[in-house]
Amino acid sequence: KIMSLPSLDLKQAVGGGRELDNEVSLLSETLLGDAMMVGSMLGYEVGRNLVQDRKMIQNLLYAGFGYLTTRGGKILPTLNSMRAVLPLPNLAVNVKEEKELKGKFSPQSPPPSGKKAKNKREVAAKKLDLNHRKLKKRGKDLARMLRNTERPNGKLSLRVNTDFKQVMKLLREHHKDAWVGPNLEAVWEVMFKEKEMLIFELWYGNEMIAADIAHRVGSSLYVATRFFKQEHRKLQPGFLLALVETRALAELGFKLWDLGGTDSSPMMAYKEVVSFQMSRPEFQ
Repeated sequence: KIMSLPSLDLKQAVGGGRELDNEVSLLSETLLGDAMMVGSMLGYEVGRNLVQDRKMIQNLLYAGFGYLTTRGGKILPTLNSMRAVLPLPNLAVNVKEEKELKGKFSPQSPPPSGKKAKNKREVAAKKLDLNHRKLKKRGKDLARMLRNTERPNGKLSLRVNTDFKQVMKLLREHHKDAWVGPNLEAVWEVMFKEKEMLIFELWYGNEMIAADIAHRVGSSLYVATRFFKQEHRKLQPGFLLALVETRALAELGFKLWDLGGTDSSPMMAYKEVVSFQMSRPEFQ
């Protein structure tokens, strides 16, 4: 028996709006796996209609989906059972508003009411505070390491959107079996030129050593994928980029850093250190 993924209507994905929001609400309760096809069980290949593909990706993200692509370029909207996110302290708001953010986790969802919901929020808030303490401690350890490490190649710096083609080249070198293929790269390049993507880059002197390829989704940032150069792993470039990037985002008023789906696999282990895990219903 051939098993197939459920499919999302192409018109809904491209049209967005209330119909897509309603579909997400239903899927968040009924979807058995994490991924879907678009259009039919054969899927929809991105890269052939760049205008439509840009619109689709933006609509999917605003509706609460993440996404991947197959090696053949077929897009797979995802609603992961567990999502890795980091609520950001809004450095431009007062303490009361920051506490409200910590209680909500997702700015789109109103806080639940009732004693049971209150207890749930308190447990979640404690987990979030613990996560931030772990992150802060890891940040101090990293700062100490950097102070005691010689950096002959120059200073470390954060840059944004400097060289799309170089980022794609380094991404391919880091992820030999990457889910990002030439079809999606073509869509991303157009989105990059239209300022619809943000690529946060960590530089060591004149060398880019890590990057996050991301989309702005309202007041959150969805990181589609990331990489770092293994030869500089002593500097912990992936974690260092996460720290400076989220600090910059908080100062700009972003409320959520979204790393997409997570699980217990070794490749996802870093997300446990830099983010907070939310279930699918909590995120939606």
